[in-house]
Amino acid sequence: MQNYYRFIVPRLNGAEIRKKFSYYRSLVEKGVAGFIVFGGELKTLRRYLALLREESELPLIIASDLERGLGQQVKGGTLFPAAMAMASAAKGSAALFPLRERELKLFRNACRAVADEAYYAGINTVFAPVLDINTNPKNPIISVRAFGEDPETVSLFGCEMIRTFQSRGIAACGKHFPGHGDTGVDSHIRLPVVGKSLSSLKKCELRPFRRAIEENVKMIMLGHLSVPALDGSGIPVSLSEKAVRFLRKTMKYDGIVVTDAMNMGGIGMFSEERAAFMSLDAGVDILLHPTDPEKIVSYLEERGAAFDEERLRRFRGELGRGSGIAPNFEAHRKLSDTLTEKAMRLTGDFRIRKELFLIILNDDEQRKGIALARSLRQNVSALKTRIIMKGADIRKIKIPDSSFVMCAVFSETKAWKGGASNWLHEQIAYVKGRANLFVSFGSPYLFGPAGMEPGAVILYAYGDSDSAQKAAAKIIEKKTAGFLKRN
Repeated sequence: MQNYYRFIVPRLNGAEIRKKFSYYRSLVEKGVAGFIVFGGELKTLRRYLALLREESELPLIIASDLERGLGQQVKGGTLFPAAMAMASAAKGSAALFPLRERELKLFRNACRAVADEAYYAGINTVFAPVLDINTNPKNPIISVRAFGEDPETVSLFGCEMIRTFQSRGIAACGKHFPGHGDTGVDSHIRLPVVGKSLSSLKKCELRPFRRAIEENVKMIMLGHLSVPALDGSGIPVSLSEKAVRFLRKTMKYDGIVVTDAMNMGGIGMFSEERAAFMSLDAGVDILLHPTDPEKIVSYLEERGAAFDEERLRRFRGELGRGSGIAPNFEAHRKLSDTLTEKAMRLTGDFRIRKELFLIILNDDEQRKGIALARSLRQNVSALKTRIIMKGADIRKIKIPDSSFVMCAVFSETKAWKGGASNWLHEQIAYVKGRANLFVSFGSPYLFGPAGMEPGAVILYAYGDSDSAQKAAAKIIEKKTAGFLKRN
C-alpha cells in the first residue's frame, strides 16, 4: 500500500517544538514530506529541526510563510517590510521602468537576507513570492502582500526574489495560482470566484506565473479559487484536474505543485478528506496544512488510490539541510529599517504650527500605535493622544478646534480577518472632514479617491511594525519646522 503521509506537509508550532517533539518525530517516522513552521524562537527551533531532519530518510521539506522574512514567524529573525513597501522603496518616486541596478540593489540584498536567515534556521522552502496582482482595491487578503497592481511590477520583483532565494539554497514558491488579486473574498473564510475570461487572465494574472516558470521556480501554490475559465465546474483550482493540466501542459510547468492550506474555508463544500483525495487525484504533489493528517491518510487508505510521488522524491532529494553559519542579523535589521523609510509615500504637503492631536484607530485586537506615540513624544512636546480601539466611537471624543489633527490608522492584512471592518470605515468617514493628516499603517486602499476629501494629505507606511511607526514619526517631526519642539 502507498504511504500517503509522503504527500502531506502538516503544521509545526515552533513555540511548542520542544514539548511536542515526540509527536513531530512520530510524523517523520510515518513518512511526512515535511512541515510548515509557525512561530518559535530561533535557537530552539534550529536545534529541534535539525533533530527531525536526522530522523528522515529523505530531506524534509521545512517550509514557512516568510513573505516578510524570518521575523514574520520566528523570534530572533529579521522582519522586513511587506512586498508592496519593498517595491515602493526600490521604485522611489521615479517611473518603474527601466529600473537601474542600484535601484534594485536594496531589494536584492533584502531577499538575500531572508534566504540566509531562513537557511540558518533550518528552513529550506519559503512560500513566497506572492505573484498576485492586486487589481481589486477591496481585496481583503492580498493588498500590501502584492508587489503592485500591474503585471510588470509583480513579475519584476517576483522573479528577482525567486532568483535570489534559489541561488542561496532556498526553494521559492510562487502563489496563489492563477491569481488572487482580483477578489473581494478571503479564501481562508470562503471560496472566491475569479470570473475573468481566459484571454483576460493571460493578459494580467497569469503573466507573473509565466515569468516565474521561465525562472524555473521550484514550487507553485494553487489558490483555493473558483476560476470558471480554467474549470467550469466551480470547484477550487486547488482540487481541479483541469487547472493542474493547464498549468502542466499549457504553461509547461514541471515543478512541484502544492495546495494552499487544507484547513481553509476556500475548499468550499468539500470535507478536508475529500478535498485531499481530489487534489492528489488531480495531480497535485503536496497537501499543505491539513487539520488532522491521520484522518486524511485513513481516508486515502480506505480508497486504496495510487498517486505518483516520483517528482516529489526528486525535489526532496535536492533540498538543502540548513547552514551552521550565522548571518549578520544586525546588518539585516538596519537594511530593513532603510527599506521601511524609503518605502514611505506622502501625498500633498503639510506643516504643523500648533498643538498636535493624534488619533489612533485600531482595527485589530492588539493595542497598536505605542511606538508612534512614543517616538513623537521624544521631540514633540505639544502632543495629545487618543487611542480608539475597535468597537469604540470617535464621535464621543472632543477634538480641539485649535489643533492639528493627525489620524493614524492600523488595519493589518491577515488571514481569517476578512478585510477592514465596517467600524473602521465609519470612523474614517467621520473624522475625514476634521483630520489634517492621515497615516496608513497597513492597506493603502482604505483611502481611495472616492473615500477622502479632495486634497487630503496621506502618508502611506504599508505596514505597522515599530520600524514603520518610527519612520513615520521622523517625517512628521520634520514638518513641525521646530515649532512644537520650542514650545
